[in-house]
Amino acid sequence: MLAGAVAAVLVVLAAWAVLRVTGGRSWEQEAPAADAPRRELAETRGAVATGGEPQWITGISADGRTFVDQDGEPVLVRGDAPWSLLTDLRPDEAETYLTTRSGQGFNAMLVSLVGAVANGAPSDDGATVDGLLPFVDGDVLRWQDAYFDRAHETLRRAGELGITALLYPIDSWTLDHTFAGATPETCREFGAMTARWAADLPVLWMTGGDYSRSGADDACLEALGEGIRSAGDDRPFALQLWDVSSTAADDHWRDRVDWSFVYSYAPTPLAVVEAYGATPARPALLGEANYEGENNTGGPTTTTETLRRQVLWAITCGSSGDVFGTDDWEFHDGWETRLESEGAEQVSRIRDVVASLPWWTLRPEESFLTAGTGTARPDQDVLDADLATAAVAPDGSLALVYVPSERTVSLDLSLLAPGAEAAWVDPSTGTATDAGPVSELSAAPSGEVSTPGDNAAGAGDWLLVLGTDLPF
Repeated sequence: MLAGAVAAVLVVLAAWAVLRVTGGRSWEQEAPAADAPRRELAETRGAVATGGEPQWITGISADGRTFVDQDGEPVLVRGDAPWSLLTDLRPDEAETYLTTRSGQGFNAMLVSLVGAVANGAPSDDGATVDGLLPFVDGDVLRWQDAYFDRAHETLRRAGELGITALLYPIDSWTLDHTFAGATPETCREFGAMTARWAADLPVLWMTGGDYSRSGADDACLEALGEGIRSAGDDRPFALQLWDVSSTAADDHWRDRVDWSFVYSYAPTPLAVVEAYGATPARPALLGEANYEGENNTGGPTTTTETLRRQVLWAITCGSSGDVFGTDDWEFHDGWETRLESEGAEQVSRIRDVVASLPWWTLRPEESFLTAGTGTARPDQDVLDADLATAAVAPDGSLALVYVPSERTVSLDLSLLAPGAEAAWVDPSTGTATDAGPVSELSAAPSGEVSTPGDNAAGAGDWLLVLGTDLPF
């Protein structure tokens, strides 16, 4: 059985020359109202943007709620899902992808170590787009140096740019091809080999994918984890399941993983709350929801509003970040021109706002909303739900309220610390408008607050930030 919450693990990248960074660049927030005060907000973005030491995701906090970096500090997961990066891209193309995403603040990526057509690769034998095969004669314990040297350099470069790989040594798609018929002993040895190969790389361990459980496959994936641990590697391990909303919901795997991968195309509060509430406490990370340019529920193509809702619902329901994805997870022709899509930019702005706050102190707090909450159901499209969600720090020093559509909500302002102030943040732009002291925000004791109308994208969703030391 794999360990539960894991202490921070120092990933030693001795070949790197790095500098310590204490902050990032800043920009001036354009307020929606002409007479609204404007303040500067410091961005916390990747190593390329800041010119300093990369921050890696290395372990789990002592309370089991967040991920931590190599210094033991909380780190907000700002992920992407380039599943077929290691097989679809040549080195110069991988550099384009990695430097762009780092500059946008991405610090994590889901990626398969071995390719299959279903995970976006060119072929089911695991070959790269230019013909490098991973294994000699298909034997997964006989590695081709050229393939694994390139993969190692790509992941090393990602780490240099502040991007930690959520790496799938075996996924649900390679189980059907390169690992078809592999015994648990083979999977265990492959896990140990992979852990030794990745000892100097910033990775968290993943397995599964679009995975529906079976006895033989469970045995292989469990053995993979055992092999990783046998090599002395304690970095967090998780499984992505297809037919349940999170690993926490599966009786077999719940106690075999270190954090809960949340996977849902329905309104995200439902699955995140379930995973967050599981015991013992483990990080509940929104690992997959609707991708930009796709809609796997059969509804209309995912919109930027869908993406905003998913991120902010997740954060206010206990997720320690999120993983964004696009239809270019398999790198369709022209993917380079879409890296700076509006969806990616809006998600990055939202993450900048959250990262500027002590977000790790927040806990989901349904009782903070006393009226105007709305509803969400698992059979709804994300845009058809209207649930408002809230998270509050136990000492009342910070609270976030995400209101997905125009309305008036009532808040229990007694949960906030004295002297708290408020700001409305437009999630489509990241701009903050000072709303003044909480004592003036609403006539006591009703706590009624109305959203400011349409945001810059013409939608009604807003983020209300309340706290005693706001950065904007």
